[in-house]
Amino acid sequence: MNWNNLLVIFVMSIAIFILYSMANIYYLSKVKVSKWVILVVSLVFLFIGLIIPAYTDNVIIHYIPTAVFVFFFLWYADLSGLSSIGAPKNKNAKSSATIRPKAKPNKLKYADEKDIIKTNAKEKSKLFKNKQ
Repeated sequence: MNWNNLLVIFVMSIAIFILYSMANIYYLSKVKVSKWVILVVSLVFLFIGLIIPAYTDNVIIHYIPTAVFVFFFLWYADLSGLSSIGAPKNKNAKSSATIRPKAKPNKLKYADEKDIIKTNAKEKSKLFKNKQ
């Protein structure tokens, strides 16, 4: 591989990324398409890119199906959430489910001897001893 081919690949990569970014902002984010359809289309262009070099010697035509594959794969990555795997999570977003402790209605939190109904001295709770 000579430097001219490497330069063409580098320039094409930057152009594809800029084109995808602009298309995503203005058009692709508004289109509702299944991510699996986009993946299949990108794989078709990948296989077309593997077959084309057998039929032509033009370098630019070799790279066009690969560029289309990269464009559709970036779209698939956006749709499936692959582009936000390493991104930090938003800490300001409130979760819809709040964790609350289970209610325990039979538990007396603050019990005092004067609050308990006295029936008989023998039946008095063992928890409260007479202070003398």
